[in-house]
Amino acid sequence: EPSQLTPRINMNVILLPGSGCTPTMECNYYSWLAKTLVDRGICADVRVTVPGMPDPHVCRRAKWIPHCEEVLKCDANSVVVGHSSGAVCALRLAERNVLRGIVLVAGYDDDLGDENERASGYFGPDPFDYEKMKTNCTKGIDAVIGLRDSLVPAEVQRALAAKLDARETLCERRDHFFTPPAEEI
Repeated sequence: EPSQLTPRINMNVILLPGSGCTPTMECNYYSWLAKTLVDRGICADVRVTVPGMPDPHVCRRAKWIPHCEEVLKCDANSVVVGHSSGAVCALRLAERNVLRGIVLVAGYDDDLGDENERASGYFGPDPFDYEKMKTNCTKGIDAVIGLRDSLVPAEVQRALAAKLDARETLCERRDHFFTPPAEEI
């Protein structure tokens, strides 16, 4: 049963799923996290696109960035929790917008040799502006890293965290964060 706790801070959380995660709230840990944030009084405003993000399989930058800005209304009180492809979107959002912070779950900044990732448009032609991301995330950046990740090598995730001076949470037994609960996040 949900608690009646008043959130401690004026904050909203925007959940950005990985590619192919549609309907969003039936995938991975997303519904668990949304409910847990509200039940624990961490945040009353959790924003997620239901049933799914536009273009949920390729996750094109040209569609997701405007959607996050115009529909999900990311702003200076937003913490964007991006998982996998959603983490790459969170990086690009942080280049363009002042945010409270971003949480990168299985994040990466390289197309990993994947044609679908290249088609998303996140990996060029413009390089990532890590300094702008750091400046725009007023409360910092977190990286939640599964050390047994079968899709995004932990070394790639850790290298990204280092570029961003992110707080790292290393999860020894985690793969790609497919299952709830996800207390690490």
